[in-house]
Amino acid sequence: MNLVVYEHITSGALCDEQLPASLAHEGEMMLSAILQDLLDLGQIHLTILRDARLAQPTWMKSSSKITIRTCNHQQEFKQNWQELLNNHYFFLLIAPETDTILLSLQQQIIAAKKTYLGCSAEATEVCSDKLLCYELLKKTDILTPSTFSAKNSVLNTCLINQSYVVKPLDGAGCLDTFIFDSIEQTREYLISLSPSSRDRLIVQPYIDGATLSISLYIDGENLQLLSINEQLIEQQAQQFVFHGCVINSVATQPFDEQQAMQLANQINQAIEGLSGYVGIDFILSKQDPVVVDINPRLTTAYVGLTTNSKHNPALPLWQHLQRLDQQEAHYA
Repeated sequence: MNLVVYEHITSGALCDEQLPASLAHEGEMMLSAILQDLLDLGQIHLTILRDARLAQPTWMKSSSKITIRTCNHQQEFKQNWQELLNNHYFFLLIAPETDTILLSLQQQIIAAKKTYLGCSAEATEVCSDKLLCYELLKKTDILTPSTFSAKNSVLNTCLINQSYVVKPLDGAGCLDTFIFDSIEQTREYLISLSPSSRDRLIVQPYIDGATLSISLYIDGENLQLLSINEQLIEQQAQQFVFHGCVINSVATQPFDEQQAMQLANQINQAIEGLSGYVGIDFILSKQDPVVVDINPRLTTAYVGLTTNSKHNPALPLWQHLQRLDQQEAHYA
């Protein structure tokens, strides 16, 4: 079996600009974890793109089962990416939803008539737009924070004077996520922005509670719960900062596997086309999960899974890929 594993930040896609250090570190951890887990499972060959500025770990460089295509500049990245689309069949993407990066890459794979191991493009699009996702969850009676577009900086619909969170419409993690103590402070901040900047933001009431997530692998009707995670989120002044996840910590104990599977099934029924690795971020408020984000991709929690799980977390992907590979061989 051959699989392209693409991690956006470390791929060379950002060759011509400065690498964001924290995101590069996060991407490197996810990429290394999934590659090593897949190699541990058996007969598979992996291909990755690599920013030439990044060192290659010894285990990666010395493995005969990994092909590394190094990118020194943007044009070389584009050539390498096109070569992969031309000559490889199976793709796994680790990329942010921001600026439709994940969706755009996925659409290129589909347009090349290759197999994307993840959610449908329609599901990715819904999950990447927090307003669209909010409307869909609301229709299906899944608890989620009221979500307003920041286009109207007066926010007449936000009548309660409480704390509000402002964040990108298509953000990932806690990137550019701010909290304000009152509706007045929230309005003042939004009015200070340019219309173009404001148009890409949403506003949600702040909800107190444990910040948790669940990691899933979805293969057709089969939902596999990989873990329940505590999200380590710190408030620094008026900004939230994400410091990673802890698998099965004390904070996750009030939310058991039965509740997690119930929530996973509700989400899966509400959003058609979820597949592969999926993360659900929520706040446990008064023992009820309030869904904040649905990540249609492998998330940072995977890194903790690799070291804390009794089972290899790449196994469901490997089994899924095996079936697809056998089908492809049958029809070839």
